[in-house]
Parts: sequence; structure tokens; C-alpha cells
Amino acid sequence: MGSPARRSAGAVTLLGLLVLLGVAYVARRPSDVAPFAPQPAPSSPRALALPGSPAAPAHDTAPPVMASDSEGALARLREAQLRLANYRAFAQYPPGSRPAAEHPDQLNPRASVVRTLPLVAGARAHDEVNVQLGQDRRELVGDEIARLWIRCEDSLGKPLPCVVDNAEIKSDPGTGGAPLGPFPVTFSDEGRDGDERAQDGTKTALVQPMALGLSRYHGMLRVQIRVRLGRDLGTPFFDLLYTGSPPARFTGRVRESIVDGSLQLALGIQVIRAGRYFVVGRVDDTQGKAVAYLEWSGELALGEGSVPLDVFGKLIRDQRPTLPLFLRDVEGYLFFEDTTPDRAHMPRLAGVVHKTAVYSLSEFSSAEWDSEQKRRYLDEFEKDVQKASGEVASATGTAQP
Repeated sequence: MGSPARRSAGAVTLLGLLVLLGVAYVARRPSDVAPFAPQPAPSSPRALALPGSPAAPAHDTAPPVMASDSEGALARLREAQLRLANYRAFAQYPPGSRPAAEHPDQLNPRASVVRTLPLVAGARAHDEVNVQLGQDRRELVGDEIARLWIRCEDSLGKPLPCVVDNAEIKSDPGTGGAPLGPFPVTFSDEGRDGDERAQDGTKTALVQPMALGLSRYHGMLRVQIRVRLGRDLGTPFFDLLYTGSPPARFTGRVRESIVDGSLQLALGIQVIRAGRYFVVGRVDDTQGKAVAYLEWSGELALGEGSVPLDVFGKLIRDQRPTLPLFLRDVEGYLFFEDTTPDRAHMPRLAGVVHKTAVYSLSEFSSAEWDSEQKRRYLDEFEKDVQKASGEVASATGTAQP
């Protein structure tokens, strides 16, 4: 026989094993606690995947686990009814002519892009020092110039005397082809060459890729900076998408007409490279109210032509703008399949491009948008409602309206 100490240790081990087996047994038992009820479906129309978008409405998602069959069926019915109502509300207007309020982040394409990051020295982020990086654009075409600026601040926003030790621009290795650069970039705080105010702690640089001999380049450019504050050294950067030779140019000419109760703005374009193009524009009324966000996409052949930007009739009737209307800030690009970058930008038309004539609201149609695509989606959503209604009837024994 073993010693008392060994017998005691064996007993403890056996007891521990029995406890573990008991815990495992309990863990394998079905839970007697009812699962949580699912959250209600989102009520915003933007929560619904839109036709033509990458995320098309799906019907094969697994239903949520419910405390009972009847509760689950009722939840699925409510979800299907909400999906149908949301789509009906969205589909009053076509995808290419939407209320401006749906695209608040796209209404001012000329707004500067500003990021504030902690100063990262090595692998350590400095909690008390932030680096503000600003750029007046992210895409450049042809001879366009980007204005970049950098500023160091403490946690209260007070400027700190950081120094730009080095800055250079070079092509992105992932774009392919022989690497270009690096070319030096000069940041200064002298109140000139794009710098707004001298000695205010904000250092500014102007970057013009064409002047660097990059007129044939198309792809990402990176401006890498080495910034020093005392003994801390950080390496923030800017990225720019550059199209040296634009695939097309807007002529600036606009031909307006009322077509099928909507206002059509046919924008002139000179196509240098045929392909699938995407064009957007914004429309304000005479009081500066943002009215519509317009999109067009389609194939364009070589030569001079036009793209129709339509302000849908019912949208005008519903928004009740003060006419005339103003088309502004038009942008476009040629789209590429399965390549990086996937687009070549055109020079944008900044500011007001066209002022329309003054019309009476009664000249525009109040009819909702209709298309084969819309009817197909409505049919699918209505089938979902009918199916869910049948499940409720089966689970509760009552007919649904």
C-alpha cells in the first residue's frame, strides 16, 4: 500500500475527475432557457440592398431562432412586409436620379480630406502628439496639382514645432511596371506655394505629377514623409490616384429638354478611349438647396457624344425646388474590370456647369418610376410576404390579411 500522502493525493485526483465529468455532462444537456428574441429589422430604406448594387436583396438567409414557431413566423412576416414597404418607398425614383439627402457624403466633392493620427515613432504611438494630414484632392488628372499639408498638435489642438526631415513621392510598386521615383517634395510654412499662412505650424506642399515627368503614368502615387518632434520620428504618408492621360473630357456644353416628364441634361463629352463610363453630377436650386444626386453609366464609343443626366419628374415635384436649377461638380471615369486601379478619371467640371430654364412644376410628371427591374423586385418581395403569411397561418391557425 502507498503512503497516506499518496492515498490522499489519489483521492483528490479522483474527486477532481468526477467533478469535471459532471460539468461536461451538464454542459451537454439541452438548455432549458429560452433564446433571446431577435432585434427588429432596420426601418431605414438604406438598410435595403438596392437593385443593381453589389449586395442584391437576399432571400436565403437563415431565419432567427425564436422561442416558438408562431413568434418566429410572425417575425419573418413583419420583416418581409418591411422589406417590401422599404423597396416601394425607394423605387419611387430611378437609381440614377436620387434625392440629394440620400447622399450627404457626396454633395461636396471639392471638400478637403483631413486625417488626424497619433505620431507613431517605431512601434509606439505617442498619446500626446497628433499629426494632422490634409489634402485638397485624392485624384489627379493630367496637369492638375494637389495641395498637401501636415501639422503636429498636442492633445488640446495646440501646434507643436515638428520638422519635416524628408518627403518624397514615388509610384506604387503594386501598380506594375518599372518603379518611378522617388522625387523630392518640399513642405514649407512660408505663406507661399500653397501655404495659407506663414509660421502657423502648418507645412504645405504642392504636387504636380506631370511636372515630374509622369504624364504617361496611371496608378497610385505615395508621398512618404519623415517627421521629427524632438527625439520622436514618425513616417506618415499621403496616397494619390493619378491619371496622366484622361480617357475622355467633358466639353462643358449641356443641352436640356423635358423627356417623358423629366428634365434631361445631356452633357457633352469627347471620348478618347472607348469603354464603360460612370458619370455623376449634383443639382441645386436657385436658393442653394441640394435637390438631386445624378448618376449615369454605360458604354461610350470614340468621338464626341453626350451622356444624359436626368432629374426625374416626380423627384422635382416632391422636392419643390425654386427654379432655375443648377448642375454642378460633374465627375466621371472609365471603369476597368479585374484590374488595379479599376478606373481612369476624367478632369472634373468644378462648380456650376449649367443653369436651367425656369419651368412650372406642372410640366413635370408626378408618376413613379417604372421598369421591368422594379416589377421583378416587387414580385419577389410580394412572394416573400405571401410565403410568410402562410407560415403564420399554419403556426397560429388563423388567416392573415
